Amino acid sequence: MAMSLAKDSPNICFFDMDGTLIAGNSGVSFMRYSYDRGKASLWRVGKSIIDYLRYRYDLLNMDKAYRQSLRPLIGVKEEELIKFCAEWFVERVERLIYPEAKEIVRQHKVNGELTAIISNATTYAIQPLAQYLEIPYVLGTLLEVKNGRFTGEFIAPLCFGPGKIFWAKKLMQEVNGDFSRATFYTDSFTDLPLLNLVSNPQVINPDPRLRALAKKRGWPVRDFQKP
Repeated sequence: MAMSLAKDSPNICFFDMDGTLIAGNSGVSFMRYSYDRGKASLWRVGKSIIDYLRYRYDLLNMDKAYRQSLRPLIGVKEEELIKFCAEWFVERVERLIYPEAKEIVRQHKVNGELTAIISNATTYAIQPLAQYLEIPYVLGTLLEVKNGRFTGEFIAPLCFGPGKIFWAKKLMQEVNGDFSRATFYTDSFTDLPLLNLVSNPQVINPDPRLRALAKKRGWPVRDFQKP
């Protein structure tokens, strides 16, 4: 029965966002843009940079940091964030897309594979990029909304580390997919749980720990030039 499922299930290709599809960190970019638009303080921009550096070295309590970052959203209308993210993408993110990554996405789509972006970023931050690349599935951190406004909470688990497996499995159930026919592109060692689960791990612009592990395991490694 399991063999029949794998045979009939679609090939699915997951893409991390930061450092894989786009150069740099979307969270830092978003905070800088928010500051330029008068929506965030210089202190919050600095904190986002520090949190990113701590994340790169696996020294960040992600749940705690995420809740702190969401405080300014309490009471904000959901439609306002959707509009703001669309503007941020056009002004700051679109030019950061790796041409090589764009071509890889295109090739997987031509091959008839389902494509999904899976990232610790909020779904609001991911959606404009997914629309631009014509990627139908967005897996990211979901924010709690009540009466059309943000509460400042996220819906657990975060789409981070083992949490990516949780959200990837939900998509697999939705499309009748199977990890034995899945590919995952990422740059981060924190994505090791999902890399270990798919049959075709692909390493892009890796951090030092992931580069060393990929070399040890014989995983393909590619380095893109910043656009």
